[in-house]
Amino acid sequence: MKVKCIFLFFVCLIYTSFSFASDLDGVLELIKNDKETEAIARINRYIQKYPSDPELIFLRGATLDHFGKTREAKEDFLILSNKYPKDPIIKNNLGVLYSKLGEYRKARFLFESALKLKTDYQEAKNNLSLIQKQDRVYLTSK
Repeated sequence: MKVKCIFLFFVCLIYTSFSFASDLDGVLELIKNDKETEAIARINRYIQKYPSDPELIFLRGATLDHFGKTREAKEDFLILSNKYPKDPIIKNNLGVLYSKLGEYRKARFLFESALKLKTDYQEAKNNLSLIQKQDRVYLTSK
């Protein structure tokens, strides 16, 4: 089962929204070239300067997940979810992370929460559908 995160879209969105976007050219290039340590270190330096910037925290979480550090990414998205409880995009992405960690009930709850906040959110609908299919397979295999 593969639920989807909207990582690349947000990297591009974040990239264009920063006033210091030219400084982030290097971060995106590092991510693209699979230079995990350098990319995360650079993002962390920005977070030290702007510790409450949600876009930077989102970028770090998405980057950590991109490099397979799903548990660490989950922590960033939990911070964002607590700070922005009515953001369906954060809920969906946190659900993706829980799904990757095998915590399907939490993932389902987050996808459903995202859909309550934005009923036409197609990505959350697709992810919820994948979780429901997996639940049916599990129940019929017992």
